[in-house]
Amino acid sequence: MHESTNMCIPDYPCSWESVDKLLSEATSEDIPTYRNLGTFVSSTVDHEIDSLASYWSRHNLVNRAEYSGTTNLEQQCIAILKNLWNGSEHTSGCSTTGSSEAATIAATSLLRRWGGYGRSGKPNIVLGPTAHLCWQRFCNFLNVQSRIVPSRINKPVVKPESIADRCDENTIGVVATLGSPEFGLYDPVHDMNRELENLNTRTGLYIPLHVDAASGGFVAPFLQPSTAWDFRLSHVTSINASGHKYGLTSPSIGWLLWNTTESKMNELQSGAPYIGDGKPEPTLSFSRSSNQVVEQYLHLLLLGRSGYRATHMRSRDIAKHLARQISDVPGLRTVNDGTDLPVVSFAESSSNSKATSELAESLRNKGWHMPVYKHEKSTNRSFGRIVVRSDMTSDLAEELARDIERASHTITQEG
Repeated sequence: MHESTNMCIPDYPCSWESVDKLLSEATSEDIPTYRNLGTFVSSTVDHEIDSLASYWSRHNLVNRAEYSGTTNLEQQCIAILKNLWNGSEHTSGCSTTGSSEAATIAATSLLRRWGGYGRSGKPNIVLGPTAHLCWQRFCNFLNVQSRIVPSRINKPVVKPESIADRCDENTIGVVATLGSPEFGLYDPVHDMNRELENLNTRTGLYIPLHVDAASGGFVAPFLQPSTAWDFRLSHVTSINASGHKYGLTSPSIGWLLWNTTESKMNELQSGAPYIGDGKPEPTLSFSRSSNQVVEQYLHLLLLGRSGYRATHMRSRDIAKHLARQISDVPGLRTVNDGTDLPVVSFAESSSNSKATSELAESLRNKGWHMPVYKHEKSTNRSFGRIVVRSDMTSDLAEELARDIERASHTITQEG
């Protein structure tokens, strides 16, 4: 196989057979997507949905005039999400290439809102300890100070009572995470909102709350419908979510909704008259396939509330079953047992334990990939996670449970 550093375009066309062989060799060590225990991204899509949506893969969504029907489907998806997240007549939104773009646009909107009040200090944004990396990148790109709220004791979610101390007149907003990337846990959004309400009462400062629901935005409405995390809360002004995670579409699509007339979204929009009808949009890309929007539309209608609920309940049941297996592994303690997202996350119970790495190695020998990582607040211990997605069948779950049980016995004997 050619070394990638020495690769160049051939002078003449290669045969299909030779390229097929090169492709097979280049990807021979890639694991099957369904054995990747770390990714939140959908790895399978219903064949009929995939076949139907593929027709729109060559349609550039930004060409609104030419593909007005697809734009209408996008607006219908936004309307569905508005109702799912308890929006109002003021709610508007857009689709994006993913949640990272959606979060960046939301953060920029918060920054523009703050700047509109004529403030001259250095802007800051208040983040939880498990906020997605894209928020820190936004801070680096636009010179915004990030202020990190500490975790609750023994649980890596925001400590709400510590928010007010980090807010001032230069705070552009507070970010809550509904389903952290490391642990699959929900920040206590309702309690965070209450702290901001109290701050507003004491000082007159109204600080917006953005909910990064990249994973939880398509889970909480179905598994925790009574939990108030969305536009039901007075300070929640914007929400982003990934359609290609628990929204069940293939990569990649994100959604961003605002629920305020002063979001400054209009100031972020610009249009290109030479593309379609030149209608202003806040998104960053001018070349996006339409098929993910169509996929999302199909999933929302073909599954409905009951279908999404059944799919995610099944994933949660599997997660809880696997969590019980993990709890039997010596040297590990469970952080999330699937109660929030259908994710099993766990940590080493002591700094001397190597159980996470040993479990990962044992599973790797069985063909699984399980991520092992550090958390900035506990750098002397390793963490791991198993993300249960809709493609984990009962047979796969039982195979994984048996492999975890075997690993547990091995770790016990070696310990």
